Amino acid sequence: MSEVAVAVVGGTNILSCRVLDDVRVVEVDTPYGKAEVEVGEVRGAEIALLRRHGRNNNIPPHRINHAANFCALKKLGVKDVIGMGSVGCLKADVKLPALAIPHDYIDFFSFATTVEDELVHVTPGFDEKLREMLVEEAKKVCPKKGYNLLEKAVYFQSRGPRLETKAEVRVISQWADCVGMTAGSEATVAKELNLNYASICTVDNYANGIGSEAVDYREIVRRAKVSAAVCLEVVFNVVERILERS
Repeated sequence: MSEVAVAVVGGTNILSCRVLDDVRVVEVDTPYGKAEVEVGEVRGAEIALLRRHGRNNNIPPHRINHAANFCALKKLGVKDVIGMGSVGCLKADVKLPALAIPHDYIDFFSFATTVEDELVHVTPGFDEKLREMLVEEAKKVCPKKGYNLLEKAVYFQSRGPRLETKAEVRVISQWADCVGMTAGSEATVAKELNLNYASICTVDNYANGIGSEAVDYREIVRRAKVSAAVCLEVVFNVVERILERS
């Protein structure tokens, strides 16, 4: 099997989207368990798609095997990974809908790692070159689609699967701009495996207690599906640029 250089990792925001053409499903054995990866074409180029909640959408955030997922991508030859996700907004003055491209993250509560029997300390963070490309392409797409753009954002990762309490939101809103359940873990594991990783998030709702609107998970999923097409346009533009330079 030929190597695949670029991967997209998606969640609830691409559940109903046809992302790839000519898809084949590859099951990859890793030291951390098995992972399923879809390989197919986008705009004539071959890329990998990993659905972090499983192809049947049956893996909740706290049960995702990030180590197996990203080890599988590395075994397929992937070097650059773009994560997509839906987040809650922690700032009442941000106009929705929006896309956010985090530049940093806070992750106190997850234990995602590939490190087992050796002493390894990585310096965590998003890949800045990938992040800059996402910002550049989002600047072109967002105005046409009526989306606000957060060019920088601190991402706070909660453990899930539940949403955050109002009291928790009051605390984390002092530190971060958006809240989700996966990007911090993915960024950490990607760094351990020497993979370039950046994330682009659809900001589909205000977090619990921000503003007057009650948080409804079904409504979050509905809005995420609407935003997914906008997000994917940005991602595919970046994928083209990555493949052109390789």
